[in-house]
Amino acid sequence: MIPQILTIIDETAIETCISQFAHQNEIIPAQTIIVRPEKEEITVEHIHLLRKDIQFSFKGKVLVVILALDNSSIEVQNSLLKCLEEDSERIQFLFVVHNPTRLLPTILSRCSVVHHDLSTRVEKSIASYEDIFSFQNNSDSTKEDAVSKIDSYIEYSKLKDHRVLRTMLNIRKLIIDNNVNPILALDHILIFLSKTSTMKVSNEK
Repeated sequence: MIPQILTIIDETAIETCISQFAHQNEIIPAQTIIVRPEKEEITVEHIHLLRKDIQFSFKGKVLVVILALDNSSIEVQNSLLKCLEEDSERIQFLFVVHNPTRLLPTILSRCSVVHHDLSTRVEKSIASYEDIFSFQNNSDSTKEDAVSKIDSYIEYSKLKDHRVLRTMLNIRKLIIDNNVNPILALDHILIFLSKTSTMKVSNEK
């Protein structure tokens, strides 16, 4: 079974989403393993114990849910890769994350992505790019925060303007590869989107 990545913002909805996912995939609660972070992070020991549980404690179809995988280290994610290659016909993995771009490309390439409450987030993103990239919100943004904001805007605003999309992707690449100051990069995006929006309104008149 193809591993699934569930991106979710509302923490209170996680348990409901897991239950719905298990029901849709016809997996009973007794056959569900939920791995929760210890001190906000999954550890290598968690993964080692998980592999033993899967091999010796469960028979039949199993749902393995790992919470906050995007907060885990590269070492942990690499360790998890071995699990993904084992008994994929019997085991369904569900990774609950806030930001899938923090996952290793080798994990992303093996998974499909499911977005929780997509319609609400799309509407919010389209209506409030000023809030997403506001100077006030950008004042203490880290490199990871900046990339996450850009990814969210691209993903949920359904960009149709190729010039805007190309600019966003270029700035994202500069932040990751060239260590461009993330605060200045986000400020530049806000100014760029503001000018683009103004030009669009002028052209429509």
